[in-house]
Parts: sequence; C-alpha cells; structure tokens
Amino acid sequence: MAKVIDMWQTPCQTPNGLQASDDGLWVIDAASNNLLLLDWQDGSTLFEAPTETYKASGLTLSATHVWVVSTHNSRLYRLNRDGATDAYYDSPGAGVRDPRDVGADYARPHGMEWVDGKLWVCVKPALRIYQLDPDTMEVLHWIPTPGPAPHGIAWDDGALWCNEKRERKIHKLDAASGAVLAELDVPEPELDGLTLHDGALIFCGDSSRRVCRIEI
Repeated sequence: MAKVIDMWQTPCQTPNGLQASDDGLWVIDAASNNLLLLDWQDGSTLFEAPTETYKASGLTLSATHVWVVSTHNSRLYRLNRDGATDAYYDSPGAGVRDPRDVGADYARPHGMEWVDGKLWVCVKPALRIYQLDPDTMEVLHWIPTPGPAPHGIAWDDGALWCNEKRERKIHKLDAASGAVLAELDVPEPELDGLTLHDGALIFCGDSSRRVCRIEI
C-alpha cells in the first residue's frame, strides 16, 4: 500500500485536473469550471479565472497555453493563461467503447499531459490514452488503460502514471506498449487529478478536496 501524505485541501469545490509548475499547482474545478493556480505551501489561491469548459476533468500546460479537457461535452480546450478560450477540438475516441466500461457511451476525456510538443489524453469509454498532434489533433499512438475507470495521468521519463478511480490504484505504464511497470494501492482518498512534482506523485480527490503526495 502506498504511503499517502496529506498536503492541504483546495479552496475550490470539486478539484479535478492537476498540473505541477514552478509557479504553483494548476487546478481545474469541475463544479465551477474555474482555472486556479494554488500556492504549493498552503493551497491558497494565487490566481483564479472562469473558463468556458463544462465539467472539466483534466489539464496540462504547453509553453504558451493551458489545455483543459471538458469531459461532458467531449472537447479539448486550448486556453490562454487568463482562462479565455483560444480554440477547442473534439475528443479522440468517438465511437470506441471498451467492453469493460459501464458509463455513458459518448467520448469522455479525463487526464491530460503535454510531453515534447505532443498531447496525451485519457478517454473513456475507449479506455485508451491517446497521443495527439496538437496542431492537427491526429492520433499518433495509443495505449490501453489497465482498469475500467482511468482518470488523471502524469508523465515520468518514458512512462505514464494513470489513476484508476474504481479500483483505487495508480499504475505506471510503458508509454510505448502500455505494459504495467508498477502498481500502487491507494485505498483513500479518491483518485482524480494527477501530476508529478519533485519526485512525488501529487493527486487530488474531487469530493474530499484533498491534495496528497506519494513519494516514488
């Protein structure tokens, strides 16, 4: 069982997507759809802005933009740093359904990660993590998720960590093959957003509002 260390609770109602940065922890709130930047030390709000996303569930940063997945309208949003919409795109995975999934049949993107100029997006009900060209939204590659309720993802030197909300596990996956490299049991709190910072996995629970870390 992984050793979970509580950091603090978010000031927002339903924290979902997370992205670590030197400036602080970026959070997207699934209730208000507001974009926040929180202080690493105490979780206090450094910046907050509304977005046009809908029940947002994941985010990542490129050099110039904030990317947010809008889960329940199946869109990927490219936002300016002030939260304003620069562009939006359809989610990958439309029409693909893994038999392990038990939710709605429309594409529901969740975790997101920017790696070397490419975008990775975790999508239900396909139960796949897609690598996309952010200029064309072409699918370049995909790997299956090991569980039926994948959520946040985080990049780790050729591997992707992926939260599995239903089974309460975090898997480390080979980004090329999808092979499971490691598995962490996390009985509580909930496993929603996920990011990597200073050698630790940082995750949040959307109902408890807890932000926690696991040293890896």
